[in-house]
Amino acid sequence: MIAEIRAQVADAPMRSVFVAEWLQPPYAAGHWIPEMVEIAGGREILGHAGAPSYPTSWEAVRNERPELVVVAPCGFDHERAAREAALPPLACRAVAVDSNAYYARPAPRLADGIAQLAFLIHPGLVDDPGLPYVELATPTPVAPTILGDAAR
Repeated sequence: MIAEIRAQVADAPMRSVFVAEWLQPPYAAGHWIPEMVEIAGGREILGHAGAPSYPTSWEAVRNERPELVVVAPCGFDHERAAREAALPPLACRAVAVDSNAYYARPAPRLADGIAQLAFLIHPGLVDDPGLPYVELATPTPVAPTILGDAAR
């Protein structure tokens, strides 16, 4: 399955992705999650394969301009992740996934998580594997701060 997914996205442009392993503060993905994103045709903008996840900020996430935010708090299913996600305005799509089943545990189901990531990153190239997820946000332009507004 993994080799098939890698082949499906091999010629596609790498999309910038942020996987939030926690929400407040957001944690950049570590361990195997950045590698899952890479296999699925994405580039994890803040996480590092093989390294621990680490706290960051939503401002740092926005500064990297992700094309997709995947909310995957460790131990949460997609419904709980969606309920607890209080995301700031983002200029990209955001989805909540079942991290507990397909992302956070080093087990064969990680292959299913890779298939879901590939679909979320490249929906025109990869079929929906049918795993649960929740759409959280549509692209919302982030307005620049105007100095006069900041003082009010």
